[in-house]
Parts: sequence; C-alpha cells; structure tokens
Amino acid sequence: MAKITHTQLAKMFRRLAISYKAGIDIKTSYQRETELGSSVYRRHSKIVLDQIAQGRMVGEAMKTTDGYYPDLAVSIVTAGEQGGRLEQAFERLAKHYENLVQFRNNFLLSIAWPVFELTFAILIIGLLILLLGALVSDEAANWFGMGTAMANFLFYMGCVLSVVATLAFGFFGIKNGWFGSLPMQIARHVPLVGNTIEALSLSRFAWTLSISENAGMDAIEMVKMALDATENYFYKRLVEPVRASIQKGIPFSDAFRKTAAFPEEFLIYVENGETAGELAESMDRASADLQARAESNLKLIGTIGFVCTFLFVAAVIGTVVITMAKKFYIDPINEMINL
Repeated sequence: MAKITHTQLAKMFRRLAISYKAGIDIKTSYQRETELGSSVYRRHSKIVLDQIAQGRMVGEAMKTTDGYYPDLAVSIVTAGEQGGRLEQAFERLAKHYENLVQFRNNFLLSIAWPVFELTFAILIIGLLILLLGALVSDEAANWFGMGTAMANFLFYMGCVLSVVATLAFGFFGIKNGWFGSLPMQIARHVPLVGNTIEALSLSRFAWTLSISENAGMDAIEMVKMALDATENYFYKRLVEPVRASIQKGIPFSDAFRKTAAFPEEFLIYVENGETAGELAESMDRASADLQARAESNLKLIGTIGFVCTFLFVAAVIGTVVITMAKKFYIDPINEMINL
C-alpha cells in the first residue's frame, strides 16, 4: 500500500497553509497539488480534489485514499475543518512533519560516519577471512569452526545479513503495527525514549481534542479522533473502553484515568479544563507544553544516538584488532616461548 512520506506531508501542508492564509480556496490549492511531485502523489491528490469537487470536506476526501494519508493528518484536518481552524490545522501539521524530517535528517547525518566505519569494518573482516584462506591456510581462516575459508566467510556473512534482516523486520513491523501495542508498551518503560514517545502522542491527542471541543463535536467522536491522532497503538487500542465510559456519562478525566494509560500530569490538565469549563484551552496549553518537551528530548536522543553508534563501531573494530593481534602475534610468541 502506497503511503505519503513525511517530507511530502511537510511540504504539502506548508503550501496549503500559505494558500489558505492568502485566501485561496481549498479546491484551487489542491488543484496545484495534482501538478506537483511523483506520479503516485499526483494521483492521490487528484482523488482528494475530485472528492472536494463533489462537496466533501478535505478530511473526508483524504480518507478515501486507502490509507495514503496518516491517521494523524486526517484527524487533525477533519477537526480543524469542523472547528473553523483549518489554517491552524495546516500550520500545525506542517510544523509537526517539518520537525520529524529535520530530526530524521540530523540523526542520520550524525550517525553517517560511524555507520560507514561499521560497514567498512564488516567488509574488511569478510575479506580478511577469504585472504587468510587463500594466502595462509584454511586453518588460519577457521574463525567460526566451519572448516574452509569459504565456509567461514559464508557463515559470517549469513550472521551479518540475519542481524540486518531482523532489524529491518522489527523496524517495519513496529511502523506498520504488525506487533500491536506491545512495542509501545515496552518502549514506554525505556528512559527518555518512553517519555518522548508519550509526549509526542499526548501532544497530538491534546491538540486534536482541543480543536474538536471548539468545533462542538460529539464527545465520543472527539475521543476516537483524538486517540487515532496519536498514531500510537498503545493509545489507539483504548477507543472502546474510553467510549464505553463516556457513554455512561463519566467525565473525560475519569474515563482516561480508568485506563491507567495516561500520566497524572496530563490528567490534571484535563480535570482542570473540565472544572473551569475551558477544556479546549487547557488541552491547547497541554499540547504546546508536551510538544516542547518532546522536541527537547529528540535533540538529546540524536546526540546519544551518535555517541552510542560511535562507541559500538569502536568496540567492533577494537575487538577485531585485538583478536587479530592475539591470533597472529601473541599466540605465535607464546608457542615459541613454550617450546
């Protein structure tokens, strides 16, 4: 299933925000989108444009693209339209995806050199196994007890590819929700990472709840939309229990507290907003605070990621150097001494 990239989303919502602020109607704005980007992007933009031309709202039109647009984008655009804050919705989404793209680029840039070193080291080790077998003997290259140099080389490369395949499977599995809410439940207990994921998710949840409240939407629909906007399976799975509580007339704060999934600090924002009759304003403040905290954490994670990758590469190279020195220098000397 084709999905729009974060870079495309950032650029699209930034263009839509600028056009909407300039007073250009949404149909004309989306007409421009059908002339930009890849063929896949233009095709899905045409689908949205056709739906808008038939009288549908933008959020509803985006839903007809079979998951091309993420739940967060659809939910916030829908809530923004119904709350009369479509320009703010476009601005918020543009900033959100711009931040994600910037973090990704900065993180990849910071680990590029260590990853290059690691890849180079892996290739050198494989080449060394083959060269030892060809220039010395199969016994000299029998690092893994597989007999011949070629067998050791194939075993080594098989291990490397297995690790890469496992990491890739885990990444795409978590991204596409193959493992349900389990990865997020585990990640929540990881220092810094868990806090960052929670802050990002609840920031989106709070902002969607705020604009939905301003729009005067039905309480049950508000909560479903807000939970979907988290893009976090840990929270999305709570739709039914929260809906059941709200149907019984239980306030939002108590309904959220019953799930034991929301931090007390966030529940206080909700409780204070309900008590003062200013839920939308309270959720708007909560969203801003959580977003600022998440952005600060993301910068720290990027720095830690660089250091950890560098140390890991250094450890791998150091282990290889020590192993080689022992095998071809220290061990022969010891054998000569013991003769």
